[in-house]
This record gives sequence, structure tokens and C-alpha cells, in this order.
Amino acid sequence: MKITRKVQREVIVAAVLIGLAIITVSSVRRHLWATNKRIQNRHDVYFLPPPAQVERLSLGYKYALADVLWAHVLVSQGLHTFERRRFENLLRLYDTINLLDPKWRTPYLLADALITFQATTTPLNEVIKAREILERGVKNRPFDGEIWLNLGQFVSFVAPSSYIEDHDPELAAKWRLEGVPYLARAAELGAARANISWQALGGASILEKAGKREASIRFLKRTYAVTDDDELKEQILRSLNRLMVEREADNFRKRNEAFVQTYQSELPFINKNTALLLGPPLTPAACAGSDRAAATECATSWRQWGNRWQKEGPGD
Repeated sequence: MKITRKVQREVIVAAVLIGLAIITVSSVRRHLWATNKRIQNRHDVYFLPPPAQVERLSLGYKYALADVLWAHVLVSQGLHTFERRRFENLLRLYDTINLLDPKWRTPYLLADALITFQATTTPLNEVIKAREILERGVKNRPFDGEIWLNLGQFVSFVAPSSYIEDHDPELAAKWRLEGVPYLARAAELGAARANISWQALGGASILEKAGKREASIRFLKRTYAVTDDDELKEQILRSLNRLMVEREADNFRKRNEAFVQTYQSELPFINKNTALLLGPPLTPAACAGSDRAAATECATSWRQWGNRWQKEGPGD
């Protein structure tokens, strides 16, 4: 087929125009590329109304919308981590997802990890918000031992040591103790799953370190009563035996200190043997009346004093 001159001219003109277009686009694109590299996203724009309004806008498809938003959360978290930016909309999206599907367990299980695993340091208000979301989880799923365990570990271990200790040691100590009941509840609900009870056992050590030996013993006894894991039972029994021996030794020391303090308060110049011979000091006016007859300070012999002191309890 013979190509006419007219067709040749049109082909040449088209080629020239395409070439000019490529040159023009390249010259403009080069500057835009450099500008784009300099410009970085610094803040997120939240595109949803308040959670209550989102629930109405779902038109009854609450669970489906919650799925869509959760997918957005996971994808956006990955993108923000790659860009080394904080995911600023995460907490607001969490409130919306929890309202749309309050019994959905997956968001609760991942809440502390997603909120604290950010490219920058997690501020205290977001740590508190993470605890609030986890507490919302156990409220909506009160028999889910794994969520109770997640909450207890976050409040007792993760948050105090990683995010609170350096700013407010007193608050960190308070959180550690507040997390123990969550761990105890996790141990009760995790009776059929030994790994939950094993992990929840850390609550006993927190109480022991805080000087609350009796509470630690009660924690261990309660966990022993609900678990069916033989290895865990052996571990609990070893801890209980040690704590009870320590308790008896501590009670003996406190009783002896109380004995010395009692006789020296009246007769500081006598020795212990003389005090044992004389008996406990007694103030008749302070012990008058039948309601005072059973008081420790009104005992007429050291044996009676010791029994009453022990009955009143030496304290933790």
C-alpha cells in the first residue's frame, strides 16, 4: 500500500507534537517531583462526624461499617508507621468502632498495641485512653478472660514501666496495684486455659512487692481453686508455702517488737526477763467497763496479751 504525502505530513506533525508534549511534561514534572519530595504530611484530617451521628448514618448496617473502619485503621496504621508519623485519628476511630460494634473482641485485643506502637513517644493521655478502651472491652465482654488479661497486663506491667514511671512514679505504683484485680479476674475466667492463668499469676508478685502479703496469699489461693493445670498448682503451692513461712516469721518479729514497746512504754529501765515476771502493764482507769475487758492493753498476763494481739491481727 502506497503512503501519500499527506499521510506522511500528518505522521510527522503528530510525532513532532508528541515530542513537544513529552519535553513540556518532563520539564514541568521535574519541578513538581522535587516539590513533592519536600512536602510531607504532618497532620491527619478526620473525615467522620461524632460516633453517635456515624451510627445513624450507617442506616442499620453498623457491623458492616465497623468492618470498613477497622480495615481502614489497620491499613492506615501501617502507612503511618512506614511514614514515621503518629496516627492521630486512631482514638476517634476506636470510639466509633466500639460504638458501632461494642462486643467485637478483636479491636479490644489489639487496642493497647495499636495505640502505644507509634512512630513517636506515646503521651500519657493516650495511655489513659488505651486503658479506658480496654475497660470498655471487659464491660461489654465480661466473661472474656483474654481481654481481662490484656487489661491487667497493660495496667500492671506495660503502662507503668514503659510510659508512666519516668513522669509520675506514684501514679505508676497506683496503676500496678489497680491492675491486680483485673489479673485475678483473668485467672478465674481462664481456668480452662492454663496459659491465661499462668500469665495472670504476676498479680501475686505485684501485691507481694507492695508489702500486701495477705492479699497475695488470697490471690494465689483463689487461682489455685479455679485452675485444673497440675503444673500451675504446684507452682502456686510453692509460692503459698514460702509466703506463709515468711508471714509466720514476720508475725513473730512484729509480736516481739510490740512486746518490747509495751513494757518499755511503762518501765523503760527494766530488762525483758523482769518484764516477763511482772506481766503486762495495766491502767485500771483505761480498762474499766465490760467492753474493755477483752482489749489487748487490758490483758492480765503475757500469754493472754499475745493471744489477743494475734487475734487482732499484726497487719500486712
